Parts: sequence; C-alpha cells; structure tokens
Amino acid sequence: ERESDETYTYTFLSWNKPLGVCIGNASFTAQYESTFINYTVVFKDWDGEVISRKTYHFSEIITIPADPVRASDDTYSYTFKNWGNISTSCNGNKEYTAVYKEEYIDYTVTFKDYDGSVISTQTYHFGDDVIAPQNPTRTADNTFTYAFAGWDKSVVACDGDAIYTATYT
Repeated sequence: ERESDETYTYTFLSWNKPLGVCIGNASFTAQYESTFINYTVVFKDWDGEVISRKTYHFSEIITIPADPVRASDDTYSYTFKNWGNISTSCNGNKEYTAVYKEEYIDYTVTFKDYDGSVISTQTYHFGDDVIAPQNPTRTADNTFTYAFAGWDKSVVACDGDAIYTATYT
C-alpha cells in the first residue's frame, strides 16, 4: 500500500519484475497507478445559493467567479466586499461565501404646510420612529380663521421617503 498525498491516490499494480522461485537475494519494487484527487471548490452567495461549483486538482489555479450582486432591502444597500480568506490555488475542498459591505439607506421625510412650503425635512432609516414637527399655524384671512387639523395621513414609522402635508379646518 502507498498512502495518498495531496495530489494522488495510489493503487497497487504489480511488482517491478516477475515473482518466481527464490534463487538468492532479490529486491522487488511495488508499482502503483496514480489517480488525481479531485477537490471541489464552491462559491456561495450570502444566502447560501451556489454561484459556482468546480472540480480542481491540487495546486491548480482556482477560477474566481464574477463579483455577485445583492439587492438592497428596505434597510441596507449592499456592495460586494470579498470572498473572505481565499486561496487562489487549490489546496483541498473549499467553500467560500460572498462578504458584503452594508450601508444604511437614508430616507427623507418632509413635512409641508398647506401651501407646499417646507416645515421640516429629516433623514431616517427604515423602521425609525418619525417625529412630527410642532403643529404649524395658518394665519387667518379675510374670510376664515384656521385651526391645525392634523397631517394628511398618519405619521408612522419610516418605511421609505414620505411627504406629510398639514391640513386645517
């Protein structure tokens, strides 16, 4: 038997010369068939989806797939960073997972008065509590006096860009 190394497994074939009747000291050397060891290198995206799966032999140069793209969610946008601690030549079965840099998505929430003038503008992240400004006032005209009645829609936690407009009675 011959122990496998990083590159090959070995299977005994025969001795280097025929065996026969012993007529004195003799030396025989084992002959082996070598078979490449196949290693599997897998590249996965952040969610475990396989991007690439290839078979290599020891020391072969690994083909690194194109940088993957991860869609933004409500909270973050993502930029591919790297594959982690990657080796460019095959040195065994390996699995690499894409690493992304995450950046908060900034949403703009604007409060406007009845005439479209901006009362306040703030930047929020998804899920943040939106804080309404102090209730605005509207100057009486020759016909009416006005009382703040609320915003044109309920002020809710941030779920994207939003505009709230003051309403009056």
